[in-house]
Amino acid sequence: MPEGKIALRQLLCLLFAALLSPTVRVLPGRTAAAAGAAGWLCTLTALPVLLGLCWVLFALFRTAGPEDGLAQIFQRALGRLPGKALALLYLLWGLCLLCVNARLFALRLLSTSYRNAPLKLFLVVLLAVALWLARKKLPALVRAGEIFYLALSLCLGVVLFLGLFRVEPQNVLPVWVQDVPEVLRGTLPALSVVGYVIFGAFLGGGVARKEGNRRRAMRWAAVFCLVLTLLQWVCLGAFGPGLTQRMDTPFFMMVKGVGVEGAFGRVESVVIALWVLADLALLTLLLCSCCCMAQAVFGFQRRESAALPLVLLTLAGALFLFPDAFTLYEWIEGWGEAGGLVFGFLLPALVLPVALLRRKRA
Repeated sequence: MPEGKIALRQLLCLLFAALLSPTVRVLPGRTAAAAGAAGWLCTLTALPVLLGLCWVLFALFRTAGPEDGLAQIFQRALGRLPGKALALLYLLWGLCLLCVNARLFALRLLSTSYRNAPLKLFLVVLLAVALWLARKKLPALVRAGEIFYLALSLCLGVVLFLGLFRVEPQNVLPVWVQDVPEVLRGTLPALSVVGYVIFGAFLGGGVARKEGNRRRAMRWAAVFCLVLTLLQWVCLGAFGPGLTQRMDTPFFMMVKGVGVEGAFGRVESVVIALWVLADLALLTLLLCSCCCMAQAVFGFQRRESAALPLVLLTLAGALFLFPDAFTLYEWIEGWGEAGGLVFGFLLPALVLPVALLRRKRA
């Protein structure tokens, strides 16, 4: 491994841990509302689109140098000023997601664990830890991501295995051909979640280029979608589509019923505590990606130099742009979902033909 570089496997571990955070917030409830008992199929229908995104990203990186991330690829493909403008748009979008997710995580901690604590305290602590992680070198950051991945994978595996015993088949079956339009409609919120993958591409300049990386990414995408499918199967099977869509976080509600009588109980306390690692992984991924964009747009000498200004902007945005939960959830269900589709899938697909044409001319 070249010095200062990371393996794609390490970046994928960080992505897996980070994407678990929006997964449990969005998928079981939103897909159940769209597709009813067939909602568990929505991530399977999202898989071809995610595989297409992986193909597009690897095609873009083939047009770039070994030290280039996605922000530099934009400049190579579109020219210096248009490329910087597009990177700036992604930076603004990433800041919006940082504000929303930081505010949301603080709100969840307040509602589930520390009801009388000040919200600002949670925001400051979460962002301070994310800042500490983001200021580390990329190899140290992804090693922390591997630890998060291991802890969350073990936790999720145990919970889903025990949750299978609570599944009522009539809540998820049968699925008919006439359910297909609803399943396709439910694919949109699933895509808005997996669209966070695009932020990993901005860290691509630090990934060692090896043969087989694309196949590894494709396998990761397939396994990730299968895990999300199982998660939705368990949640929908436990509560049914009607109750699932009325819950804020069906996954955590399902966890409350998980346990082995006489052996262990109160599993939800452990799961909620461990899920803070997923929240931190997502905040750190977004912050590091925004630092890479800021470095490309504003010319910072080091990626870490942009971290503190971005954290201060995030803190101000979380407090003043989203003053209450109603504004927060309205933004998530409207602009959040639409932006995830545009920035996660549409814009990279539009840049690829331009990059290939420019490379052919060169």
